[in-house]
Amino acid sequence: MRFSGDPPIETRRVRSKVNTKVVLEYDGTGFSGWQQQTGRRTVEAELKRALRELTGRDHTVYAAGRTDAGAHALGQVVNFDLQGRLPINRLTGALNARLPEDVSALSVEPVEAGFQARYSARWRRYRYRYLDRAARPAIGRGHCWHIGRQLDVALMAEAGRNLVGKHDWTSFCAASEPAASRVREMRSATVSRRGALVDVELVAEGFLRGLVRGIAGALAEVGLARRPPSWVAEVLAAKDRRLAPKTAPARGLTLMEVIY
Repeated sequence: MRFSGDPPIETRRVRSKVNTKVVLEYDGTGFSGWQQQTGRRTVEAELKRALRELTGRDHTVYAAGRTDAGAHALGQVVNFDLQGRLPINRLTGALNARLPEDVSALSVEPVEAGFQARYSARWRRYRYRYLDRAARPAIGRGHCWHIGRQLDVALMAEAGRNLVGKHDWTSFCAASEPAASRVREMRSATVSRRGALVDVELVAEGFLRGLVRGIAGALAEVGLARRPPSWVAEVLAAKDRRLAPKTAPARGLTLMEVIY
């Protein structure tokens, strides 16, 4: 219970563990993905290092999604039990003073004890970006898949409509995913063009490892007129990874938003 004279929770000094939500933006080009790995540079390891420098304590952090090596995020959500005496309203600036230039904390807020970045999420939104002009990119080359021929966006959009709904995603996800948990609901799948940039945006309750990149590889086949739009539905129904095309490169992938 709060009394009228009490300071807002976000300005109080933290004297015990407080469940804390942080939204991160990062350029994944120089990282071996989100998840901490021995001897490799990862986003999780950089965040934990910054927290240790700030508080003198090790923190366990939970992310809404474990992005691949080379993939990016504009709205990655993490949570952890913040330990120490640092005021929460100073944590954004304090983190950014210690995080590397390719990671930024966009916001920090206290959340209820039951909040967990991964399991509390309702939907996640990913974008996969292609560049379909003839000339290779000089700027933004680490944020798109350069395809030297023009993609047919209308055909890709038609194929994408077959992805909406609850499906077994075996054909498009990594083989390492447990067979018993490959069913997810796709809320929307859209394709749009802005100049030479073509974006696929997918919103789903959860994304299996390699799923967005597997879908992006398949939609590129349709956009290049190598396969008809109906082929994507056939591959999806087959539940056979061997039928899908090569997975698209990670550099075109960005976690845009996590919806709670």
